[in-house]
Amino acid sequence: MHIDVRRSGGFAGTTRRWQLDTDTCSDPDDWATLLGALPQDAPAAAAPVPDDFTWTITVAQTTVTIPGRRLDGPWADLVARVRSEGDPS
Repeated sequence: MHIDVRRSGGFAGTTRRWQLDTDTCSDPDDWATLLGALPQDAPAAAAPVPDDFTWTITVAQTTVTIPGRRLDGPWADLVARVRSEGDPS
């Protein structure tokens, strides 16, 4: 399964991106567990905060956008793991 994480905004207004394909990872069962823990509903929208990051996360065909201050729980776990194991671009 393809996962794409994009972080935009912040003080400098830059965009960074990380990509990962769980089918080529050595631990697909761990990824399946992590992805299975994601909430079925997208996080609630929030008013923008100056200089905050915005995270856009695509898992397969589903895309969610989460303000940086609301990135927590399973979504934060997913972002952290993709950032550490994925390919930056």
